[in-house]
Amino acid sequence: MQWNSRGKGGIKLGLPDLSNKKLLNLAKKNYDKLVEYCKILASEGYWEQPERILQYSIQDMLDGYVQAVLIHLAVYCGRFHEEEKRFIMELPKENILGCTLEGEMEEAIMLQAKNIMKTPPILLQLCGVRDVEKDTDMTEHFFDSFLNILLSMSYMNHAKDTFAKGFIQNYYEKISIFIHHGGQAGKIGQRYMFKKLSSDSFYEDFENFAERTVVERKAPEESIQFQIDEYESDEYEPDFEECLEENIEKIENQIDEVKEKEFTEVVEQTKLKGKSGLEQYLEELNNLVGLNEVKEEINSLINLIKVRKLRESYHMPTMDMTYHMVFTGNPGTGKTTVARLVAKIYKELGILSNGNLIETDRSGLVAGYVGQTAMKVKEVVEKAIGGVLFIDEAYSLTNGNVSNDFGQEAVDTIVKMMEDHRDDLVIIVAGYKEEMKQFLDSNTGLLSRFNKFIEFPDYSNQELMDILNKMAAQSGVLLTPEAEQYIQKELLMLSKEEMERFGNARGVRNVFEKIMVNQANRIVTYMNPSIEQLQEIQIVDVEHTIRA
Repeated sequence: MQWNSRGKGGIKLGLPDLSNKKLLNLAKKNYDKLVEYCKILASEGYWEQPERILQYSIQDMLDGYVQAVLIHLAVYCGRFHEEEKRFIMELPKENILGCTLEGEMEEAIMLQAKNIMKTPPILLQLCGVRDVEKDTDMTEHFFDSFLNILLSMSYMNHAKDTFAKGFIQNYYEKISIFIHHGGQAGKIGQRYMFKKLSSDSFYEDFENFAERTVVERKAPEESIQFQIDEYESDEYEPDFEECLEENIEKIENQIDEVKEKEFTEVVEQTKLKGKSGLEQYLEELNNLVGLNEVKEEINSLINLIKVRKLRESYHMPTMDMTYHMVFTGNPGTGKTTVARLVAKIYKELGILSNGNLIETDRSGLVAGYVGQTAMKVKEVVEKAIGGVLFIDEAYSLTNGNVSNDFGQEAVDTIVKMMEDHRDDLVIIVAGYKEEMKQFLDSNTGLLSRFNKFIEFPDYSNQELMDILNKMAAQSGVLLTPEAEQYIQKELLMLSKEEMERFGNARGVRNVFEKIMVNQANRIVTYMNPSIEQLQEIQIVDVEHTIRA
């Protein structure tokens, strides 16, 4: 019994009947799109500098890169036969790598393909540069077309094995940091990859992909087959389309569960679990409550670093860049949290070798006797090499230039060690805005090294409530509406001076700890508390926690 696609909103069971010739034609259509994107890049001047350095036309670069990735896909899957070779030779305009149909692939060709795969995906990167400058989404369209080419070859001879899925997922993980999403989440992500790798209709238009629900039947799963048998039985023979319409949602859900389980197994088998490190840290940054301007600053800095790395990889001129930063703002505004994420992000971008965060302040750097401060600073800095040294309330080091104070010695030593370890150490200094200006003026070396200022504003009352609810959710508890309204009312009643003493997120953390103590004191009076009672924060638990 052959089931066909029922169009938008329908389902599809069984592999599509795609011949090798049709797959090649599908790949060529997507290849033609890549050619058009390359023509745009060339006409707008994005290829001028790379061409002077590499001595390749953008068309040759495209053809060579396409062939290199396809060769690796074929080798990885153990399916490097005449059909695959012909596909690799006939797809691009020019057979740049010189592939042949006869015999084994020459070692020189394999070496060329390997070297190309080691280099950054320059065409995708240039699409990203254009997207940043022109607020477009060429990167996502370029990657979608390229992915369709890989999927076309993986389907040859009606094959669709886990090795191909593993290779493609692995390839996506490696180049995903170069996929520009603009100011929004974008269409390319893990959900997109799941749909692509688990759907036979990978050749659908990219713009309409998210709107369609096309699923397939991978194997005769018992729960699904039971319903099919009902439709085919002699006792019950209504119109098949009518029956399918009535049960479509249930069947789709079952098939999705089968496919998602298979997809998860493939990811685990290839040790490609979820998002790349950079994606995870960026998502963690963007999920922080508030701090919109801070997030924009950090994301802009990351884009600048990506483009700089691109230019470096092709020996293009680059401006000098310092990665040290100044965080200004009141206590509890998320400076340490963001600094910890910056350390991890810098590591993923290749700026730092470790990505750890060492947090310190004046007491950790300044000693009480001559000569000891420099030794103390060196010890702390050496722990931070490979990561970020975060100096909170850094302005206290200068201490208003009071005599017999060794804070200035600490500053001078820090400046020297910043220079000695400039290739694998980032320092972030933090404190109040005006005081930090005075701190930077205390040493001319500081002004030249700290030229990135990020201001952390105070949280609004609603953002403080969001932080409290987030803490509650992470602890498996939930505030009742009455309890939440009580906290909101108490926050609104705080004066400006009281709000400053409250300490933003730090104050919220203190309030939440008091709430949990109050709830515990209440719960222990119950004989056999239920899970619902353990999860609930009542108004009595939140009383007097802000104005204690």
